[in-house]
Amino acid sequence: MNEAAGNAEKSKKRIGIYLERRPNSGGAYQYCLAMLKSLAALPKERYEIIAFIMYEEWRPITERLGIRTVYAQKNRIEKVIYHLAEITLPVPVCRRMCRLLHPFARALLREQIKACIYPCADKISFMMDTPAVVSVFDLMHRYLTDFPEISAPEIYKSRERSYTNIARYARMIFVDSEVGRKQMLECYGAQAAHLDRRIYPLPFIAPDYVYESMGKPPYPKPEVFDRYIFYPAQFWKHKNHGRLLSALALLKEQGVCVNLVCSGTDKNGYEDVCRQITDLKLEDQIMILGYVSNEEMVALYQHARALVMPTFGGPTNIPQLEAFVLGCPVATSGIFGIPEQVGEAALLFDPADINEIAECVKRLWQDDLLCERLIRAGHERADAWGERQFTERLYGLLEEL
Repeated sequence: MNEAAGNAEKSKKRIGIYLERRPNSGGAYQYCLAMLKSLAALPKERYEIIAFIMYEEWRPITERLGIRTVYAQKNRIEKVIYHLAEITLPVPVCRRMCRLLHPFARALLREQIKACIYPCADKISFMMDTPAVVSVFDLMHRYLTDFPEISAPEIYKSRERSYTNIARYARMIFVDSEVGRKQMLECYGAQAAHLDRRIYPLPFIAPDYVYESMGKPPYPKPEVFDRYIFYPAQFWKHKNHGRLLSALALLKEQGVCVNLVCSGTDKNGYEDVCRQITDLKLEDQIMILGYVSNEEMVALYQHARALVMPTFGGPTNIPQLEAFVLGCPVATSGIFGIPEQVGEAALLFDPADINEIAECVKRLWQDDLLCERLIRAGHERADAWGERQFTERLYGLLEEL
């Protein structure tokens, strides 16, 4: 290597990304993948990206993207030491200990990482000395206190500790929306110096497998109803399947029989949903598929009459972005940052109001012109914010960092 090439190599900024999610982690894994792809697209003369992986499933992906990979899994002794330090000592002391004991901390120093990105707000982010860039998806434990899967005491305590320390120690925090930024400041602004200068919106994009389907012929229609609305969500209580079922029962009384296909694994609301289907005599109108592959998910969107998503969670969500790309009309909850996210490309309703949900479903089921308008608006929304814009925004933020 000549002197000029050597100097150019030395001038590169080394950015790390910490990958501790597996494919069965759902949206969190897909977000990590989106972040990784965007990092791989950054100017090679400016940045060198190094992926710190906890699982070997990431290695074929990083190799395909041309990203150097460091295996950074902790051994058992180090895990115990780290856990004991984390729960018994103040964070500044833990950070000093980790510098000496934690293999990931040693790897960051050895690789001369200028900043490390943590796409999933992992608590290890505030235990490292290296400047941290952390994505915070939501603070719903503060805003959805009626749902134990989000705000049970042990969950609340763990999330509070993590987000308080992320607010204090992260050099830069990515949130999904302006509402997400407002909530971060509202919850932790008083506990973290200059927090308002360190929070930046970086909205979600549709998963990688959705973009890969663009320009290809539609997948074959799944073995479901000829005509159906679609709701992809794990069966958590805050996903609000119950009110959607009640809305369908209300429409059935009016002579409008709407079929519903649900995908997602069973969680704490699953048994209630199954009982309600029986109680409302909706067995012939509801199909629950459980976990589906990426290809099946795309096909379900492509052939659905509409996506209907009555979630109580936010600030924003990814399914409507998937639907926009794949040409599926959308009706969803008009809460938190979702109106900002969808603009004029979706019908909005109060997720607590069964009548509003029913009215939106009925309009989508019966009005072809409305569905066509929403599909066009969804495509426009997807064109205005997608992989290219996400990468450009990420590049600008890293340059600012």
